[in-house]
Amino acid sequence: MFTLGLIGLLLCPAGSARGQVSVLTEHNDTMRTGQNTQETILTPANVNPTQFGLLFSHAVTGEIFTQPLYVPNVTVAKDQTAHNVIYLATMSDIVYAFDADSNGGVDAGPLWQANLFAIAPPSPGTTYNTNTGVQGTPVIDPTTNTMYLVSSESFNGTDLYRLHALDITSGAEKFGGPVQISATVPGTGSGSSAGSLSFNPLYQWQRPALLLQNGVST
Repeated sequence: MFTLGLIGLLLCPAGSARGQVSVLTEHNDTMRTGQNTQETILTPANVNPTQFGLLFSHAVTGEIFTQPLYVPNVTVAKDQTAHNVIYLATMSDIVYAFDADSNGGVDAGPLWQANLFAIAPPSPGTTYNTNTGVQGTPVIDPTTNTMYLVSSESFNGTDLYRLHALDITSGAEKFGGPVQISATVPGTGSGSSAGSLSFNPLYQWQRPALLLQNGVST
C-alpha cells in the first residue's frame, strides 16, 4: 500500500549560514564515516532547544528507506532560481526535491517530483509487491548535476529493476535512461537454467547505497 511519510528539516543556530556543504552520498563520503570535517558552526553551546530543532516538514508518498541528500545553490528549472535543495527517494518510487530553507509560497510544495513507475502509476489503495520503490540511497554527481538511483517495480506479474540518471535541477531522465538491469553468469544454483543463473528483479534487491567512484556509479 502507498503510505505517507514525513521529511523534517532542521533549524540552524540563529545568525548562522545554513548548510553549505553538499551531502552527495550516504554518510557523506566513500568510506561512509558520516563525518563532516568542514563543520565550523555547530557547537554544544548553540545546538540547543531555542536555536536548533524542527523548522518544518513535508508529507511524501511512501516509506523512506533512503538518506536524504543535500546540494546548495542549485538553479532549479521550475523557477530558474537558486535554491538549497534536499533530495529524497521513497519506497513508492517517487523522488522529491524540496527547498531546504523554506516551505512557504512557491516552496510550499516540491521544487520537482519525479514518478519513476513504468508499469502503472501509483494510486491510493494500489498494492504492489513489497520490494518496490527505491531502497538504496542515491548518489549525486555534482560535475554533471546528475542523481543516480535504482528503482524496482513488481505489478501484475511484471518485475522491473532499473538504473536512473536524473537531472537534479528538474527531475528529468538523462543519458537515454532509465536502463533495465539484467545479468547472466555461469552457475547451477537455485533458479539456474542450462548452466546459467540470471538476475531476478523480484528477489535480488539493491539495498546498500550507491557510490560514485572515479565517475562510475556502483
